[in-house]
Amino acid sequence: MYRSAETQDLPVVCELWQQHLGIAAEHTTRIFNEVAQPQNVYLAEEDGQIVSVLAAIPVTMQKMPGVYFYGAATKPEYRHKGKAAGLFEYAKQQQTFLGKGFGVVVPTNEHTQLFWQKQGFAPYFKLRKLKRAIRRNLWAQAQFDSITAARLAQLREKFAPQAVCLNEKGWIAEIMRLYSQGATTVETQNGYGVFFENGEQLEFAELFAKSDSDAEFLMQSARERTGLEQAVLTLSENSEICLGEGQIQIYGWANFWAVQPPAEMGYMRLMLE
Repeated sequence: MYRSAETQDLPVVCELWQQHLGIAAEHTTRIFNEVAQPQNVYLAEEDGQIVSVLAAIPVTMQKMPGVYFYGAATKPEYRHKGKAAGLFEYAKQQQTFLGKGFGVVVPTNEHTQLFWQKQGFAPYFKLRKLKRAIRRNLWAQAQFDSITAARLAQLREKFAPQAVCLNEKGWIAEIMRLYSQGATTVETQNGYGVFFENGEQLEFAELFAKSDSDAEFLMQSARERTGLEQAVLTLSENSEICLGEGQIQIYGWANFWAVQPPAEMGYMRLMLE
């Protein structure tokens, strides 16, 4: 039996997510109640107990409504019995009725990649990762720790209009997750970045700017704040920053079942993972 979750299912769903996906308790509650909401959390039952769960979080990409399938978890004794695949088909059907025409996922290992491949997903969102030395610039001044969920949505629309975007509650959850892990945001009129201090280097999980020089200014501002002289950048594959540099990495997979893939390649990053 497949069905949407109800409020009273929260403890069982959160336990599955915590045990099998390693998601923190406060994060699971927020995802269930606010980001996906119970009606978009789907459950498979066997003999009166919940054995599999899958959240369908509303997203948009280039104004198209879609779904971010998140938190797929099945009890070990019920794996390899078609429970997760059946649950996905049920969730996809329900979301199609709601007007959603595509789905995206972020597989975390080879096992989950194989599962989503069997469900019709294929690699679609690629990133570039590279290292850069940061030059000193005493005049580099920017705003730090200023990006709210609403502001991040605005910045994404301005600098990455092709991006997959979470709903408002999703952005709030993502901002809270990033800050709880020590993230810092840096922003100017010409770009923004989200970075972590990791040993002797800055790790930019996201960086968008109008030009290479604008991106360099953001990094220089971060250097003046932290004293760190090396940066690891994770960029959109088609970003013009450091064009042609870095290693290509697959980040997200997509399945377009009711719409045509956009002519312009999409971007996906910072997805509650």
